[in-house]
Amino acid sequence: MTLITVLILAAIAFAISPLLVKVSDRRSGWPLGLLYIVAAALLAREVMARGPNLSVRTPWVPNFLAADTSMDFALRGDGLGLFFALLALSIGAVVFIYSAEYLHNKSGNGSFYVIMTGFMLSVLLLVLSDDVILLFISWELVSIASFLLIARAGSGGQAGAVRTLILTFTGGLTLLVAVAIMATQAGTTNLTEILQAPFWAEKPTLTAWLAVLVAVSGFTKAAQLPFHFWLPEAMAAATPVSAFLHAAAVVKAGIYLLMRFSAVFHDVYVWNVLLIVTGMATAVMAAFFAIQKTDLKKLTAYSTVSQLGWIVATIGVGTHVALAAALVHTLAHALFKSSLFMLIGVIDHQTGSRDVRRLGKLYHRMPWTFGSVLIGALSMAAIPPTLGFISKESMLEAFTHAPLGSTGVILLMVAAGIGALFTMSYSARLVLGAFVDGPRDMSQVKEAPVLLWLPAALPGVLSLPLAFTVGALDAPITEISGAHVHLALWHGVSLPLVVSLVVMAVGVLAIVARRTLLPLIDGRELLPFNGNSLLHRITEGARRWGIWMGRMADSYSPARHLTYPILVILALAYVTLIFPGVDGVSPAPRVPGTDRPLDLLPLLIVVGSVFGMTRARNRLSGVILLGTTGVGVTLQILILGAPDVALTQFLVEILVVVIMMMVIRQQPTNFHEIAPKRALSAGVLAVLTGVATFAAVWELLGRHERPEIAMWYLEEAPGISGGANVVNTILVEFRALDTLGELSVLGMAGVVIAAVVGSIPRHPFHKGTHPAPFGASQLNTVPMKVLIKWLIPVLGLLSFLIFMRGHNSPGGGFIAALVAGGAFMLSYLARGRDEATVKPNTPYLLTGIGVLTAVFAGVLGYLHDSFLAPIHGHVLGEHLTTSMIFDVGVFLAVLGMLTVAINHLGGYLRPGTDTELLPFTRGGDHPLQHHPPIEVTDEDDPDWPEARSATWDLSTTSTSGKEEL
Repeated sequence: MTLITVLILAAIAFAISPLLVKVSDRRSGWPLGLLYIVAAALLAREVMARGPNLSVRTPWVPNFLAADTSMDFALRGDGLGLFFALLALSIGAVVFIYSAEYLHNKSGNGSFYVIMTGFMLSVLLLVLSDDVILLFISWELVSIASFLLIARAGSGGQAGAVRTLILTFTGGLTLLVAVAIMATQAGTTNLTEILQAPFWAEKPTLTAWLAVLVAVSGFTKAAQLPFHFWLPEAMAAATPVSAFLHAAAVVKAGIYLLMRFSAVFHDVYVWNVLLIVTGMATAVMAAFFAIQKTDLKKLTAYSTVSQLGWIVATIGVGTHVALAAALVHTLAHALFKSSLFMLIGVIDHQTGSRDVRRLGKLYHRMPWTFGSVLIGALSMAAIPPTLGFISKESMLEAFTHAPLGSTGVILLMVAAGIGALFTMSYSARLVLGAFVDGPRDMSQVKEAPVLLWLPAALPGVLSLPLAFTVGALDAPITEISGAHVHLALWHGVSLPLVVSLVVMAVGVLAIVARRTLLPLIDGRELLPFNGNSLLHRITEGARRWGIWMGRMADSYSPARHLTYPILVILALAYVTLIFPGVDGVSPAPRVPGTDRPLDLLPLLIVVGSVFGMTRARNRLSGVILLGTTGVGVTLQILILGAPDVALTQFLVEILVVVIMMMVIRQQPTNFHEIAPKRALSAGVLAVLTGVATFAAVWELLGRHERPEIAMWYLEEAPGISGGANVVNTILVEFRALDTLGELSVLGMAGVVIAAVVGSIPRHPFHKGTHPAPFGASQLNTVPMKVLIKWLIPVLGLLSFLIFMRGHNSPGGGFIAALVAGGAFMLSYLARGRDEATVKPNTPYLLTGIGVLTAVFAGVLGYLHDSFLAPIHGHVLGEHLTTSMIFDVGVFLAVLGMLTVAINHLGGYLRPGTDTELLPFTRGGDHPLQHHPPIEVTDEDDPDWPEARSATWDLSTTSTSGKEEL
């Protein structure tokens, strides 16, 4: 349970951070840092007592890949995961304590601590995950947290944050593809079981492709070529963010992923070459860029990219010794890099600058900071006696065993020597540029308060004592890497030592000649483009491509929207006809009983209605004929034996016809005249669509038996769900997650209706359109007003009965909501005027409560198996299930969407307000006697050829003008 306890502590830190900031503002870093120290101590104590074999596994989604497999909330504290977890907790604790002194008291600290604690929780989940789905979710949470931390820097960080998000999410997509393939091949989502699965050896080609996908994913997070440029841009974030992000969080997530999967890819040649070449190229390139930088923070950022390249190349060697070396350097890098970032923040805090061209001789003004930076830089430059020297020697030793052949190893060692020389050079520029060479007078600068520089110095200073006691790391590194490791400052004369001595000698010469060499490279562009410009070109190209593609549907004409999908259907139909059995099933004879004389009745209704629509010139006639087409389809569905679907279709047709009438009454009476050429092309396209659809149905469905999945539902669903209505149980039990998504879509549809109708001009009637029915409509609705007094209670009772019987007979929440919606629709029609049927906020409350109810039913499923898992039981001898609660959510959400449509299309919002609905009457004996006349003059409007001008005097419900309306 220690793993759970650690995550709970991290979650508590995340939950209480807003309250802590309200109480103690920037000082919140102290209690949060102490909380992480406690979590690290608990984890370390448990490891020392039980060893690195902690695990937790709780079912999350049962039957995820198959009937006997599930997706679990699985955690595993093996050596590798615990190493990174302790690293994140330890460095994170120091960063939080440092933040308490570095930050200023201001309102923005709330978001800083909330996102940083969420960042920590995400990293811990990632490195302790033992399920690939949980690992992927954590991976994306780390990306989002880093994006938010960079973006909160303001305008200076927005561009970099977006680029960071694009690049790291690219790695998320490749990781998603990889884990999906792994899980399906292994038949499980458990990470440990996947890594032990036999398919890695049985399918070498697939393994090689997966190696590439995982490598690309790791490269995006670890800032390797060509994804490296996001990391220096992350410098826009606050210094504590940079320290945590570069030393123990995002970049280490990429390193962790590569190390985790090296267990199966270590002997895959494409993996070896890809990691070694990319890593070493990144190390040399970024090291050179670091030397060019005059901003201390950017210099250190590029040094991070370079150091990560060293680690990636070492992982690529693939041996146990190489993995051990990568682990040691990961630790060394986390210590000196977190320290250097925070110390640069101290320099900036005290001097107001971090540009070496604006700094001066600080070594005697800030001696403690200078000494701390010097130790951290010596470790980064791999100068003995520091931990960085030991880790670099280990990596050089690992390179001598790279699977590249003798020539490849020589080239690798040469590149490593150049990279080491550049590393020493930028380390020297960091120290000398900040404390020795600067031109500015620093006489007014004072040493930082001890509580500011001490936490910053601590990790880097540890590089010295750890170098002399490095043998203590032998056992844990051996446990993690599987290689017998003996770490020490001196291993005798060896090739790595010779390379190091040569590099140090040349480096000293370069440092002496720095005033001559640095002007030669400062500000020089090596390539005609950089990563930012390249990404900008890609995103700009994608934007232009999207605009060009969007032009295909950039029109109000339905023909423009339908043409391209129809062409795709025609192409698919052509392939189907030319290549019989393209669906994987050989063409079979016609299934007996699929053609019946009764089928001709709905066919005649549909054909007659469609023919009438093609000849209709009046919009009202077109809507009615569209409704009768739906009635024909409904009849066909009923004949085929699907009463649930038929009832739903019929009710939807009724309601949609009324809603469409609400819309078309604001449009001209007749359709626009269509040019004969356009009508001919539309007719030809329509006929071809019909032929293609018929051919596709005939080939793919019409001559085959029911699909296997359909038969499974019919045979197994009643026994599993306890309900005889298979359609309803599919909606609320087997595929309830789909239904929940559809509820969200319904809610958004309601919001869109409200937004569109709410954006109308001041007066709801556009020129050339018909108003709502007045005068005679008041008399026409008298029978309806009498009828609804009896009909609405009947519909309410019918809606309840349909809801209650849905589990075993045709019905359910969706159909019940349509019946109840019909009651509201009749209530509106009985009014004879535009007026709201419910209060303005009621539709949104219904929709919101409905979705929340459905989600609540899903959460109840955790009491049994997983989210949305139905819990069955009996009450007073009646079989009940929590899916009924879910169905209540469906009912309310659907009813909310319908009432949104009725309210906003049938009762306009008063101009200038979002709450009061404007009926077209305000009391009095005559409902319209106080309404002012509406002047309409539109002599040239082609949309309304029937009338050129008119005056509507609503107080007398008469019209006068040149032509009668």
